[in-house]
Amino acid sequence: MNIKMMIFDQDGTLYPNSHKLFQYTRVKTKEWLSNKLKLSLEEIEKIYKMLPSKYPNPYLGFISLGCSVEEYMSEVFDKINPSSFLTFNPILYEYFLNNKFFKALVTLASRQYTEKLQETLKLKELFDEMLYLEDFKIYNKSECYKKLSKDFNIDFSEMCVIGESYENDIIPAQQLGCKTVLISSSKKDIDDVIVVKSIEDFINLKIGEK
Repeated sequence: MNIKMMIFDQDGTLYPNSHKLFQYTRVKTKEWLSNKLKLSLEEIEKIYKMLPSKYPNPYLGFISLGCSVEEYMSEVFDKINPSSFLTFNPILYEYFLNNKFFKALVTLASRQYTEKLQETLKLKELFDEMLYLEDFKIYNKSECYKKLSKDFNIDFSEMCVIGESYENDIIPAQQLGCKTVLISSSKKDIDDVIVVKSIEDFINLKIGEK
């Protein structure tokens, strides 16, 4: 597999979506929606479960409810301190440190939250590029993948996208012709997608190592 660029999702990818940080973010998201929409948490739970079927990208779901993504970023993500939940992962750090392929991060999370999280993981200085969907305003990762390809003159066929969301990370990458790795404990076999259970399992595949 001829890979020149690895593109990583962040939350649920660099650490598992079963992690307490991921779950805490979900709780604070539901509380924020409850306050914004003046609905009970029980009502929000029903809406939250229904949204992905129509809006796989959560931000488009929030917009459909009349909520501001910018406000969500500042009121939820920016108030979370990842270091209170997340710890340094030496396996992940060594992988990033010792592999010289181009490494990019593409995330739905806010810039402030992401920088704090990457400082906790000690990966901030090891990424060659970090892109935030909040800067693009259309909340589609394909635009980030296109920008990376154009800015660094790397063909889509030489890019590998690693993420935990089939709809938001993998499908846009596949449509462009990128290689893909899905991190999922539930999905098993998907055409033209490598599926692993954790970031550590991905590392063990040794994809793109030089």
